[in-house]
Amino acid sequence: MNAKKIFVWVLMLLLPSAPSFGREFVITRKELPQAAQIFISTKFKDKKVMLVKKEMKMRIVNYDVMLNDGTKLEFDGKGEWTEIDCKPSAVPATLVPTAIVNYVKKNYPNVKIIQIERDRWGYEIDLSNGFDIRFNKQFKVVEIDD
Repeated sequence: MNAKKIFVWVLMLLLPSAPSFGREFVITRKELPQAAQIFISTKFKDKKVMLVKKEMKMRIVNYDVMLNDGTKLEFDGKGEWTEIDCKPSAVPATLVPTAIVNYVKKNYPNVKIIQIERDRWGYEIDLSNGFDIRFNKQFKVVEIDD
């Protein structure tokens, strides 16, 4: 095998495992998926959108939104929320599943949920006391970090 063929062969082996660097673009609110636009206008109607970014990593698209009070929202490519970060204030209780709200009220009275994230495995919340709690899809606690 000549050097050129070896180079091409090595390159072909390495490319699929090479890190995929994402690209970010600043976009307008109107360029968000419809579901994200509706979510913001109904759940955060008294807030102003300051910045919207579209992130592209390989074939995955995500959107990051910053509101004028510092709230950060993340959406998937379909416009469904994946993370709500309201630090240091509380995530609106209407956006947190009832089972999680009840768990926090029972086990951590007077503590606020300041961030919530959801993925295909369940939910993770950050509390104002510094605890992070992970719930599975059935809202059972699977991990607590302090």
